[in-house]
Amino acid sequence: MQVPFLVSLFCLLTVFSPPCQAQVSKISCDMLIVGGTESGWAAAIQAARMNVEKIIIVHDGEWLGGQYTEQALACVDENKGTGHVGWGVDWHPMKRSFHRSGLFKELMDRIEAFNTQKYGSPMPGLPYHGPSTFRPAEAEAIFRDMLQPYLDSGQVTFITQQYPVRADVMPSKDHPRLTGLWFAKVGEKAPDLHVEAKMTIDASDWGEAIQVSGAAFEYGPDPPERYGEPSAPVDAPVNEMNPITWAMIVAESEGETPIEKPKHFDDRNYPRATHFSQKEFRDLKWDVKNPGMGAIAHWPDAGVESKRQLSVYSVRRIVDGYTSRDGKTSILLNYMNGQDYPLERLPQRVVDQLEATETGASTKNLVVMTREQRQIVFEDAKQHSLGVLYHLQNYVHERASDKTNSFRNFHLSDEFGTAGNLPPKPYIREGLRLKAMYMMREQDGRNRDGETKTNAKPRFANVMYPDGLFAWQFHYDFHRTGRTYLADEGNSGPWIDYHKPNRHTQFLSDRSVFPLRSLIPETMDGLIGAQGNVGNSSIVSAAIRLHDQRVHIGQAAGATAAVSLQTGEQPRGYPYQRERLEAIRNGLCGENENAIPLLLWPFRDMDASDPAFVAVNRLAALGILPMGPREVDFRSHDSAEEKWMQDVIERSQLDVKIPNRSVTRGDFCELVWTRLKEQGWGQLEFKRQTPTDADGDGILDRDDALLFTPNEPVEFRIEREPLTPETDGVPGIVDGKLILAIDYCGANIKPTKGFQQDGGELFDKSRGYGWRRNLTANHRKRGVVKGPQDSFLFTRQQDTWELSLDSGEYLVEFCVGDSDHEQLQQAVTVEGKQVVKKETTSAGHFREGRVSIEVTDGLLTVEIGSGVNGSNTCLNWLRVIQQ
Repeated sequence: MQVPFLVSLFCLLTVFSPPCQAQVSKISCDMLIVGGTESGWAAAIQAARMNVEKIIIVHDGEWLGGQYTEQALACVDENKGTGHVGWGVDWHPMKRSFHRSGLFKELMDRIEAFNTQKYGSPMPGLPYHGPSTFRPAEAEAIFRDMLQPYLDSGQVTFITQQYPVRADVMPSKDHPRLTGLWFAKVGEKAPDLHVEAKMTIDASDWGEAIQVSGAAFEYGPDPPERYGEPSAPVDAPVNEMNPITWAMIVAESEGETPIEKPKHFDDRNYPRATHFSQKEFRDLKWDVKNPGMGAIAHWPDAGVESKRQLSVYSVRRIVDGYTSRDGKTSILLNYMNGQDYPLERLPQRVVDQLEATETGASTKNLVVMTREQRQIVFEDAKQHSLGVLYHLQNYVHERASDKTNSFRNFHLSDEFGTAGNLPPKPYIREGLRLKAMYMMREQDGRNRDGETKTNAKPRFANVMYPDGLFAWQFHYDFHRTGRTYLADEGNSGPWIDYHKPNRHTQFLSDRSVFPLRSLIPETMDGLIGAQGNVGNSSIVSAAIRLHDQRVHIGQAAGATAAVSLQTGEQPRGYPYQRERLEAIRNGLCGENENAIPLLLWPFRDMDASDPAFVAVNRLAALGILPMGPREVDFRSHDSAEEKWMQDVIERSQLDVKIPNRSVTRGDFCELVWTRLKEQGWGQLEFKRQTPTDADGDGILDRDDALLFTPNEPVEFRIEREPLTPETDGVPGIVDGKLILAIDYCGANIKPTKGFQQDGGELFDKSRGYGWRRNLTANHRKRGVVKGPQDSFLFTRQQDTWELSLDSGEYLVEFCVGDSDHEQLQQAVTVEGKQVVKKETTSAGHFREGRVSIEVTDGLLTVEIGSGVNGSNTCLNWLRVIQQ
């Protein structure tokens, strides 16, 4: 849904009308930040460091920190992708994409130092989901402490429990300008605070400054025709969004401390909560077929609590009491197997309450509901979340044989100071989207190695925006957005959530950058977006909502506003002005001894402590460093090759001599960067063809991802890597004496010349080879290519093939893959040596393996299959060679 820009006569008149009821306090400032979220906090610190004199944060709560604190997301989720920088669980193909940088690193360093002092470890939770955890109240104190110097100096003022109710807008035909906002106390409607500001940043949860200003915004699913995204849903309801979740922090008690039974509780709401729940309720009939019934373990048995493991207890454990100094375990309960609250098909009780406030309110998107209407939804979401804990403390507790770590021995933490000990706000995954100068689209950044992330390899995004301000990467992470009810009880009975088509976690972005244009409204001046209120599609918003990303967005917004205030210009011209764009980047990634620079370019190996970090990032963002799409490591300490240095000089258009001594790549970047700063940006200035089409390619700037590179409209296409001798599946020349060659083609298929047939039959001594389990039904012949790679035997479990073979040393060669389909998480072990470990092959690409082994028992043993859910190992052929 898009709300067009509109400033009504009524709005303009009310701006100048005298306030009714409460007396209004009036203050003025340079920068107004709406929302003390992590983005608002970061914007304030960034602007203060760039010498903005008077900054006011107005927040609708008490706590700074947004999802870290008020929303209780106490287990950090960071940029993730393929490859490995830092920590990542072994089972998951996604690992941390980048080294920490910017204000996010400053924050996490402080949090982890506090954890070390109090708990004895920087990462005391040992969670399965991620490395870094914290108690929300302790994190809030760190947010406040980092802001405190600017509060003490008077540079920043923090006002709480207020929300915007109307705006001052200076009318203009082309670009109306927001000049101030009126605020009311939370729970009231009449304004009692009027703030005039030269620039406003909307870092609120629901884009409330954007809404009252009349700036254009979007919400809900984007139809395919809006942005041409490949996975955009068709005919999705306007109120469908990534679900909210009311997270809970539970802390270990001295004895049993069960909670009271929540309103509307029914155990049947939680069939995925644990394996006990799944066993009892998996056969319930829902009005949507096959909603999926995965579940995880409840809690570990005594004695094995502290290891990283997948259970409700340990997936997002904050502090492990068995290994920490204070000896008390605390846990974040925020998991999608029963706690998420979808926003479509609301329960009848919620529908009735909403409709009583306004006809049609129950079908409105949460973004455009009134605060009172949202609260009705929130209260039901709270009860649903409490139901998970009640289910664990009772139903699951009664069935668990080992109750040592039962949730019945935990209580809701009182650190929030709320009446029910729940966090003040739900976890908000998706909200308002600012209609910005450019709306990021799925096809700009989605990985092109295959349909899903299982086939992804490290690479830069197809589109690297020329006005990028920071690096990001994640999957397009949709929790279950649909809601289904028991078929015979309707929407007055129990419900569960389910994944709607293309609303899942299987699509991955490549290593991307965030464009300046996505912070700036398409038409409204005096306003910059932050937090989730930025220019991207619904799909892209699912990938840019993590802890580090929201801090980076706030920094970028604060730097943009600071440059605007310094120059007295509106920032909409900055994507076209090299000097202004570089001034923003300098605020984010410059030589500032009191700040950690922010990663601008998504290199995997660049650490903020590297002396060349600033130079490398700034030159990369300028397009001066030559690199291929898969050169994700910069290799700062490697020797610089002469040709590479010459390329850098040509791209920079500088008069720089290649050193007559050996230098590293990082050293050379510092040399070039120093010279570039001395000379200025003149030779790198953007050349704008027309006011609406900068590169003259016929694509209007509002839809042109690459402003200064003539191109066709960006479309998503899978890009296959060229076949190599290691990936073409074709058996090579035998190096030694061929003992046996097997074509796993199936019983009724003629084997390739020189190969013997295996159709999946059981081991037969007279034949000398076969399987421990009958796999005769598990074969395919594709008819796509010629050779043994065109057919295969497959297993989605784990199976074993054996060959009678004299004791001795051999070379075993084999091939897995599929000539016509992607195959996931394949595994092969030969004589105990794992050669292929959870590897995915794309259609027409194969994984060939070679391993030297020794047979000592008269049998060659080959095990195939990873056993991972959704995996499929496809064995094409095998050869045994004596060298």
